[in-house]
Amino acid sequence: MSGLPGDQYRRTLGLVSLAHTYSHVSILALPPVFVFLRAAFGLSGTELGLLATLVSAGMLAQIPLGEAVDRVGAKWPLVTGQAVTAVGICLTAVAPSYPWLLIGATVIGLGQAPIHPANYALVATVAPAETLGRSFSVHTFGGYLGFAVGPLLIGAAAVTVGWRVGLAILGVIGLGYAVVLAGWLSPLYRRTIDDRSESATDAAPAYTAAIAVLGVFFIAIAGAEKAVQTFTPLFVVDGLAAAVTTGSNALAAFFTATAVTVLIGGVLADRRDPRWNIALATAITAATLVATLRWAPAGAVTILAAFAVAGGGFGLMFASRDRLVAGLSADGAVGRSFGFVFTADSVGGVVAPVALGVVIDVFSIDTALAMTAAMFVLAGGLALVQDRA
Repeated sequence: MSGLPGDQYRRTLGLVSLAHTYSHVSILALPPVFVFLRAAFGLSGTELGLLATLVSAGMLAQIPLGEAVDRVGAKWPLVTGQAVTAVGICLTAVAPSYPWLLIGATVIGLGQAPIHPANYALVATVAPAETLGRSFSVHTFGGYLGFAVGPLLIGAAAVTVGWRVGLAILGVIGLGYAVVLAGWLSPLYRRTIDDRSESATDAAPAYTAAIAVLGVFFIAIAGAEKAVQTFTPLFVVDGLAAAVTTGSNALAAFFTATAVTVLIGGVLADRRDPRWNIALATAITAATLVATLRWAPAGAVTILAAFAVAGGGFGLMFASRDRLVAGLSADGAVGRSFGFVFTADSVGGVVAPVALGVVIDVFSIDTALAMTAAMFVLAGGLALVQDRA
């Protein structure tokens, strides 16, 4: 993973980062049109929620598809995933019934499954060692850009040209970009595997103990992030007695700050031990969230500032997280390592909202916020027990 400086490095990083943007737009393609789907098909909240669940469920196939990336290279799994995602979106655009929507959501999720293993394998292969953290941060920024602008653009398209046309446009764009990837993306990780197979005497171990621990780390950090995404408005409105608008603005403040500090985190990842970067970042987020429990009387400005600080701390850890995974992956096993940890990430995202919902019902919103902070602390501790990458 010594990297390829120059035009090939910049082209590859740009292509996979833009694919990451489209991936994250696609993950949130359906929620912005839920109100239109409910009216068109007479759907309940449970039926709408199942659509989002199926998108996440398809992503659980990242482990076998990470294995595929390590066998056939990263280019064609990425191209295929891009195309399948786009087809799934097109299926939802022309859906005549709710079962058709379920099929489309499932196809979107399956299309997403190879994207993280393939993207990260390509970035780890092409980036020079001295800029690996910054390269990962650019890739992560592309994903969070998709989370930020995707719902806005899809919602605006649904209002102006209709939800079917809006989704169809998104699907066609995705198919077009799959063609771009097929033509412009070099099979860099394929060459890495070929070079290794000529010189290695033993196959790369399937999964190391370090990667297994990182899987638990990803469950914790994804669960904490999903808790923030899901319950921040309740944390602020019910727990801090603030206005409803303050709750939604607090969520926006958290992830806006995250998107900004992701790039700063890339610089830190190239200069400092990634384990301590992660521990510091998660500690900032956890401490700030706990501190908000005492800040209700201070008003909306203080609450928004607190969530911005928490989100800023969160963003600092991404490049170090990715560098840690890449550094602890066995030669020829980068795809399966990222496939494994991002499957764990999906598990954390699925389990946390339900578990914390129970905590809110049985105990209190304050207890759920404290548990969210505890998940950030747990993630930081798990990073520290790793060997230096």
